[in-house]
Amino acid sequence: MGDSVSCVGHITTGVPQGSVLGPLLFLLYVNDICYAAPDTNVKLFADDTNLFLSDKILITCIKSKSESASIT
Repeated sequence: MGDSVSCVGHITTGVPQGSVLGPLLFLLYVNDICYAAPDTNVKLFADDTNLFLSDKILITCIKSKSESASIT
């Protein structure tokens, strides 16, 4: 705001905005996300993704889902 300027950062991953392959790569990612976390209820809407996890014990849910889905 005002005279503030953000720091320059080097981005090593992702798809540049406005690229021709962007929409195709996004669809490939989204269509396979359900297979990356098979024990997770995945809900997709446009570019929004929600993962729903459940277990009787919270810490068990967090640990097991983190290990199986490689979420850290």
